[in-house]
Amino acid sequence: MKLHRFYYPFLGQLGETIIIVDDKAHYIRNVLRIKLGRNLRIFNHLGHEYLAQITFVDRKSVTLVLQQDIKTINPSKLNITLVQSISKGERMDYTIQKATELGIHTIQPITSEFGEVKLKDKRLEKKIKHWQNISISACEQSFRTDIPQILKPISIQQYCQTQHTGIYLEPNESATIKTIANNNWQKFAVAIGPEGGWSDNDLSLLQSSGLQGIQFGQRILRTETMAPAILAAIHSLWGDFVGSM
Repeated sequence: MKLHRFYYPFLGQLGETIIIVDDKAHYIRNVLRIKLGRNLRIFNHLGHEYLAQITFVDRKSVTLVLQQDIKTINPSKLNITLVQSISKGERMDYTIQKATELGIHTIQPITSEFGEVKLKDKRLEKKIKHWQNISISACEQSFRTDIPQILKPISIQQYCQTQHTGIYLEPNESATIKTIANNNWQKFAVAIGPEGGWSDNDLSLLQSSGLQGIQFGQRILRTETMAPAILAAIHSLWGDFVGSM
């Protein structure tokens, strides 16, 4: 029987008891209906994962005993920051989910000239929490224990105030991902534009920040398709999908 796997920010060691409350307890108890005495897998923000047994359930909490250490998979060998122009609704959710599955280290949402999404104050805080929860769920599914950091959105002008190593995607560029692969970067950024593409001003800012423009074939991909596509290509050329170079 497949064991359910969960993230929870607990502090505990092998043999100790932890108590899960709030939404996660509700999900275990009422959605999945995991019964008393059943086992599950649980990991925390420190990268520790355990086989645990449910020993007590009530209306507000689920109690677990940490029974066995579980060997975790290694983080991606590439430290990639996804610089993603914020897209609408489920498109941004999809980008974050798939980037997490593909080992992204950090996600930096940005606003750009042709981007249509504007977030402020409480709506912004709520959206960041929502994105983080999507990333956590993707970690649960993909067996990651290292949860990507999702940074507070900034403007493209703010992002480009400092120098960066990496690439931005632009159909009119002549360089390709194969050319960039020769750099064998280990820590770098990948910048992806909004539904309407980069403006001339955006491109000028990206270039001034040190990022290199590349095109990604003859087809124009949707913004939510680009991140998983380019990350998969990177990992196939010099990342997690190949041996050490």
